Amino acid sequence: MRKELIIVFAFLLVLASCTDGGPAINNQKTFLGGTTGLLINFVAGEPPTEVTDGGATPFTVTMKLENKGEVMIPKEKVTLTLKGFDSVDFGVSNPASLTVHPLADILKNDINPDTGQAINSPPEYVTFPTLNFGGRLSGNSVFPFMVDVCYNYQTKATSQMCIKENLLDSADTNVCSVSGEKTVQNSGAPVQITSFQEFSAGPDKVSFTITIKNVGNGLLSKADANCDDAPANKDVVKLTVDTHIVGLTCSGLSNTATAGTAYSGEVKLSTGERQVRCTQEIAANQKSDKIKIVDIFVDYGYKQSVSTNVLVKHI
Repeated sequence: MRKELIIVFAFLLVLASCTDGGPAINNQKTFLGGTTGLLINFVAGEPPTEVTDGGATPFTVTMKLENKGEVMIPKEKVTLTLKGFDSVDFGVSNPASLTVHPLADILKNDINPDTGQAINSPPEYVTFPTLNFGGRLSGNSVFPFMVDVCYNYQTKATSQMCIKENLLDSADTNVCSVSGEKTVQNSGAPVQITSFQEFSAGPDKVSFTITIKNVGNGLLSKADANCDDAPANKDVVKLTVDTHIVGLTCSGLSNTATAGTAYSGEVKLSTGERQVRCTQEIAANQKSDKIKIVDIFVDYGYKQSVSTNVLVKHI
């Protein structure tokens, strides 16, 4: 009897090893998601909450930069500026030295394709030149320490476009439905594609609308414009749509260009939100009931700020 139990147990082990080929793939996410691109914070104690006058307390200001999204930020595309006080009062004769860049690129986060869990990149740290209040105060004074960060960023998004053998047939929804709101997946970023709606536009074309929105609390500008808020740059993003089918056009864009199956151009989000309409020609050899993935990219500059106070005590 004992021998039979051992044989059964061994058989169950073999069966388990055959069926367990590794972790189950249950991830259906394309991106990690979220509405934050670059997260910036003061490192604890840098700056200290209080210092003394008379040049007795030199100190530093250090920022922690965490990329919460899924695109790498080159170090030269990130600028941090420390302001809120007279730099000369704090021993810095050249105010330009309080504008700095990270020493290394800020790496992107990745998603585990099997589990959907985040593979986080390490943070970067940036330290401004040493400060020291050299003058004499009549009494204690509080100074604001504000850091502006300007960086280039990109939102990646995907949705699904339905193509039918008969684009005018709204009754057959076995594979997909041409008309209606489609699910959108976004990478972690402060600008999001909040809506993707598809419609039949005739026997040989479909159309879809894309809604772009600034869902963060920062300021948008054209990429590589150093967060300049002049009218030509403010709230301007570059939109690229790729349906992987030739014959795509989008309206309401400026400085448009085509590259392969992608169509791109600039669009201004004057109210923080904008809808763009695109039309896709469907050639005869593309007419079959199927789903095509639409890739969407939004490139922009983004500016955000953090602040704290430093008390300078008179001694």
